[in-house]
Amino acid sequence: MRDRLLLSMWMVAVVAITFIHDPLWLAVLLIVVLVLAGSDRLAILKGALIAIALVNVAVSAGYAISAGVSGEPWLDFVVRLNLRVLLLTVLTLWLSRHLDLVKAVDFSPSLKFVIVLTIGQIKTMQRLLIDYRQAFASRSPARPSLRDRMASSGRQTLALLDKAEHQATELNQGMRSRGFFDDRAQ
Repeated sequence: MRDRLLLSMWMVAVVAITFIHDPLWLAVLLIVVLVLAGSDRLAILKGALIAIALVNVAVSAGYAISAGVSGEPWLDFVVRLNLRVLLLTVLTLWLSRHLDLVKAVDFSPSLKFVIVLTIGQIKTMQRLLIDYRQAFASRSPARPSLRDRMASSGRQTLALLDKAEHQATELNQGMRSRGFFDDRAQ
């Protein structure tokens, strides 16, 4: 019951945060969530920043350039966007440390099944990534150059995407053969 309540509160919070447009309130809420996170706050903040960095920098820079060229103000939007995404990510990471998602959705066997499959896929990908990194390190007697590390990262990413696509196809076919999807034409 506790997990279901936490998940419900998170869903309400996510929707509510999308209606807040004042950067000051978003910053205050971010501080509140970080304070509530306690001793985990720095790890959660670091994880959130790493998770959103690439996309937020690209979107923010693209918007700033586009708005700058057309002579529109852009700073408020970029600050609001980045604060909102950071707040939602920090909130989600904090919640993920306190929530058993399988217990939260135990009211629906189908949803529980999908969550268990998803968690299994995540664990498989994490293990595969660790194996790739260890294999690369074991084949490198000296510290590899940045170019070699980037090339290895690209190969690892491609292998993970191929593996994810293959597993998604296999799971979809297995679920479909067991009647999980109701594909009959109406």
